[in-house]
Amino acid sequence: MKHNSGGPKITVVIPTRERADVFASALRTVTTQDYDNLEILVSDNLSGDATEEIARNTGDPRVRYLNTGKRLSMSHNWEFALSHVTGDWVTIVGDDDGLLPSALRNVAEFMRASDALAIQSATCKYRWPGNNGKGYGHIRVPMRQGHEIRSSKRWMEKVLRGRANYIELPILYTGGFARMTLLHELKRKTGAFYKSRIPDVYSGFAIASLIPTYAFSHAPFAISGISKHSTGVDAYSKGDKSAQSPAQKFALEENMPFHKDVPLMAQGGLPPSPQALIFESFLQTAELREGGPIEPFDRQLAVILANSPPDDETLHNWASAFARMHGFDYERARFRSHLDRLKRKLAAMPRNLARNRRRLGSAAELIPNVYDASLAVAAILGEGRRW
Repeated sequence: MKHNSGGPKITVVIPTRERADVFASALRTVTTQDYDNLEILVSDNLSGDATEEIARNTGDPRVRYLNTGKRLSMSHNWEFALSHVTGDWVTIVGDDDGLLPSALRNVAEFMRASDALAIQSATCKYRWPGNNGKGYGHIRVPMRQGHEIRSSKRWMEKVLRGRANYIELPILYTGGFARMTLLHELKRKTGAFYKSRIPDVYSGFAIASLIPTYAFSHAPFAISGISKHSTGVDAYSKGDKSAQSPAQKFALEENMPFHKDVPLMAQGGLPPSPQALIFESFLQTAELREGGPIEPFDRQLAVILANSPPDDETLHNWASAFARMHGFDYERARFRSHLDRLKRKLAAMPRNLARNRRRLGSAAELIPNVYDASLAVAAILGEGRRW
């Protein structure tokens, strides 16, 4: 394989904690990149499994193994990792996620061509074997090409109003890259890289609040994995959660304070709505922007309800507490959410019809891990420029 030694130095951070079963193939998608001006930081949150052995036995001099020395929250682990970055650009890759072959070579070319401070890409969605009761892995691959320069303010508004997913923002996570000079500016302004317990969502609003535009590639650079370890998926899945489930361990560990204007659940758990977490991260980044919230709290609650299951009693109990906290009529916000939900469904129909995606993986076409998923995607997309 021909390696590229030019271009900016890119640091790939993989924060992990006792997930050796998926971490090994996630790391392999990075060590097999054909890009040499690369630093790979494994930030091990005091794992008790084979994580350290896997990281140290790669034989790749670009890999640096770090250990936090004590158990940290997710945000604090990510903060710890970023404090050790020496690259010009950085991305964070989840330990059940991965990069596509030649992704770093392609993104380095995109960095030069776009002259952006932050880059976000579409991602492939890979479900690990065992997820959703299936014994085989499968992946959805966006087939669109090209890129655009996006207005940060416009896309923050779209996400805050429930018209776009937060992964459309310049998040510092799988598929997103940022200049370290930009992140150092963020730390200078706020005192830390992260000020929320939801680090990926927070980073999207924080970075977008610092720059007027960012580059977005419709062609994917990375794979977002969904496994038994996935905290976000576990948090909003139905059924009882054991104390050892990813969501419960995340909720109970010592963490950053939640924003005072967004109530937690009665036992201290997170609100039962991803859109509520989006709003919390938006509020946590307010000091980086001029002016207050784009919309008042009663309007925001209607958006939260419209983007959540309509008959969830736990959600409605939390939403009632939110309305009482801010002194507005909950039923009025709930009524407005019904109209918002209808508008959202109508607006999503043409987008869903226009999606161009391929699905790979079946009982006859096994894709056992994220590294093999990356090879399957490369076989249909190729490894050359598509952005």
